[in-house]
Amino acid sequence: MNATCAAVVPLRLVVAAPDAETHNLMDSLLQACLQLVPIQVEASRAGSRHDLMRRARANVDDLVLLDWTLAEAETPDAVRELLDTNPRLRVIVLLPLKLRQYRHALWEAGVCSSIPTENLDAEWLSSALCLMSRAMERERRVIASMATGN
Repeated sequence: MNATCAAVVPLRLVVAAPDAETHNLMDSLLQACLQLVPIQVEASRAGSRHDLMRRARANVDDLVLLDWTLAEAETPDAVRELLDTNPRLRVIVLLPLKLRQYRHALWEAGVCSSIPTENLDAEWLSSALCLMSRAMERERRVIASMATGN
C-alpha cells in the first residue's frame, strides 16, 4: 500500500491492527483522506504486537495508527514499550467509545491522540496526518538549524 501526493519527505505510517477487515478499512480511509491533503504517505501494516515491535526496532515508521484490538487493555503498556524502543515514534490509538476511561492512561503512556473508533473518518485522518507531517517538518528544520549553528 503506497499513497502519494506532493511533499518532500513522506510520512511513514504503519497501521497496527490484528485483522484484515480493519486494515482494509484503513486503506480506504487513507486513500480518501489523501484526496484532501497534499502530503505523501508510505503506509504499511502490522498484524501483531510482535510485528509492531520489530518495526519499532528497525526504525522504519514515523507514525503508528494503533487499533485498540491489537493489545486491548495492554495498549498503554504496548505504547510504553514502543516508545521505549523508538522514542521518535508518534502513536495515535483508535479507541472504542465505550473505553474512554483509558484515554488518560494512553496519554500518560505517550500517545499523541486517541479517537473513538466509531468516529474515524477521512476528515479526521487527514487532519491527524497533516498535524503529524507538519510537526515532523518543524522538527527536521530545528535539528538542521542546530546542526549548522543557526
